[in-house]
Amino acid sequence: MGRVLHELSYLENWRALSLRIRCALEPDEPRLIEHYLAEGRYLARFTATPQPMIAETTFRLLMDTARDTVLPWHWRCLCLDQVWRPLRDLQAIATTPDRRQRWQACAHQL
Repeated sequence: MGRVLHELSYLENWRALSLRIRCALEPDEPRLIEHYLAEGRYLARFTATPQPMIAETTFRLLMDTARDTVLPWHWRCLCLDQVWRPLRDLQAIATTPDRRQRWQACAHQL
């Protein structure tokens, strides 16, 4: 039970960070993206949260944010600068034809 509660707190924090990134609530704080990526790595490594889900969610968040023309230009560029990280993670776990296809679809978007 304790592990599940611990995992939920990290998952909630990761989701809260994603909201702050997606809405550019702190556009002058580039460390927010690094913190989000670190939380995702923690979830993938030390909890039962599936690594492919974390990598795809992170990729989509950064790409969607980078494409959003309403957000500040420099924030969009920061997100675009970091989108290679979840793409690299997706490539590393692309061991099945389905996962390879998903990785290729993401790479094509970029």
